[in-house]
Amino acid sequence: MKTWVILFFAFLTQATHAIPEKNFQENWQQNVAPYFAQAQQRTFINHQGLKLNFYSITSKSNNKTLVILPGRTEPAQKYAEFVYDLKDLGFNIYLLDHQGQGASERLLSDSHKGYVKYFIDYARDLSGWLDEVVVPETSGQDRFLIAHSMGGTIATLYLAYGKPTFKKAVLSCPMMEINTKPYKENIGRILANVLVLAAQGKKYAPDRGPYIAADDTFEKNEVTHSEARFNMAKALFVDSPELALGGPTSRWVSQSLKTTKKIDTLAAKIKIPLLMFQSGLDLIVQPGRQNSFCQKNANCKKVSFANGHHEILQESDDIRDIALAEIKFFLK
Repeated sequence: MKTWVILFFAFLTQATHAIPEKNFQENWQQNVAPYFAQAQQRTFINHQGLKLNFYSITSKSNNKTLVILPGRTEPAQKYAEFVYDLKDLGFNIYLLDHQGQGASERLLSDSHKGYVKYFIDYARDLSGWLDEVVVPETSGQDRFLIAHSMGGTIATLYLAYGKPTFKKAVLSCPMMEINTKPYKENIGRILANVLVLAAQGKKYAPDRGPYIAADDTFEKNEVTHSEARFNMAKALFVDSPELALGGPTSRWVSQSLKTTKKIDTLAAKIKIPLLMFQSGLDLIVQPGRQNSFCQKNANCKKVSFANGHHEILQESDDIRDIALAEIKFFLK
């Protein structure tokens, strides 16, 4: 049977697990919130001595493990609906708040500034967390990884250089080539490096600033067509302001552009099957290096969503349901 036929039937039988945009708030309160409330909120001390927050939802009846890595600014709770969608697939699920965001500790006193000393610190956090927590707790189980945007960059570094922890990985709109408009990427890299050398690395990058809820409107957003899911994500920051993260600092930009410059050269190092999502209307990352990465990796399947914005897993039902069916089929 052809793959698309199998996928179609998988979509028909499993799409009902998703929470539709219609009556979204009611469904969220009645189904998603109570389910995610079962998650155990825990902490892990990283190599820098920072206290990192993570969630785990486990059961003795589950026989495999799924690790979820959010993108920049995203707290783990934002993936509550996604976790609910996968609840019947038999996974023990672990979600990490990267250092400097979510409920994890931050390096700067201004908690709104997106900052990291070295981008590789994110990958070191992931490696240490897996070694000390996830792997010991899931001994003998197949493990899978789903990573979005910045999480996809971190995942790529780990998959290329880390231990053979995962059986398969999903990279959702991975941050392999940042949109630096109005500047070309090379110019943006030079400007960010100059600001860091001028001791401006801990200041916001040009035209960036703190998160202001009143300015965060659906009409201005560039990441999703779903107003219901946008409002859910915003409510996290309104109800829990400590989770909010503003714009990146110049050092974060410098480190990120340095890391992603040749990230497609790591593709051949990764031997496990990869599923990559790409959005046609993505204003956050560019498609070029995603394309070259998938071309250089013999086990990469790329699925493009011509009308999708950056956050595929928080998109409108017509896009998100297809992505969910792809993920469920891939993980099985």
